[in-house]
Amino acid sequence: MRNLKIALLLISVSSTGLFAIGGLGFYGGQGMFTVASTTDENTIATITTGEFSNPMQVGVYLYINAIPFIDIEVDAQATWSEYTFDFNNALGTAGPYDSYWGGASTYITLRKNLFGLGIPLLGGAKIHAGAGYNMHSFGPLANLKLVEDIMGDLSAEPEFDEDKLVEFVKDNKVDINGYHVQAGLQFKLLMLDSFLIYRLTFGEFEDVFDAKSFGSLNLRLGFGI
Repeated sequence: MRNLKIALLLISVSSTGLFAIGGLGFYGGQGMFTVASTTDENTIATITTGEFSNPMQVGVYLYINAIPFIDIEVDAQATWSEYTFDFNNALGTAGPYDSYWGGASTYITLRKNLFGLGIPLLGGAKIHAGAGYNMHSFGPLANLKLVEDIMGDLSAEPEFDEDKLVEFVKDNKVDINGYHVQAGLQFKLLMLDSFLIYRLTFGEFEDVFDAKSFGSLNLRLGFGI
């Protein structure tokens, strides 16, 4: 009887490992970059945007580890930050106005567990690394084209309409594809499957924040499946 109980326990543990084929959950974090102040001007008017840093990020993720030696991870992410801009023409300066910059991204990553380690209070943990492909759509910062589309007259004081601003962002979004590398720590936090991930994203981001790469750090909480 005692041997039967031990056998059933071993089968249960083995089955749990066999059928834990991946996980899914949510994450939050921030981008680790700065968007510098910009100036857009002509002979009639000038728009100046304020600098902002480390935009917030939230996302959802799914990973599958059913393939030998490699895991596949897909996550969808929203990024945003508040900033201000002001408008100047012959009538004087209007603003500063509050606005938001942001975008949506999809990351596809192939990753591999490198080794396990013990961490006090957290118990067992794994270190993994990966690389992959990503796709982004970012909204534009405020510029003179925005004022012209909304008002049609740069010599008057602008009256910004929120609905027209949203429509302008949709019509003038910037689409960028790139690649990335990342490293992560996987650990148990209470009953949750948790990850702390640093990611470095590469691409032609000069039209968005004048850089070819940017970093991000996020904490993920989810469940095994």
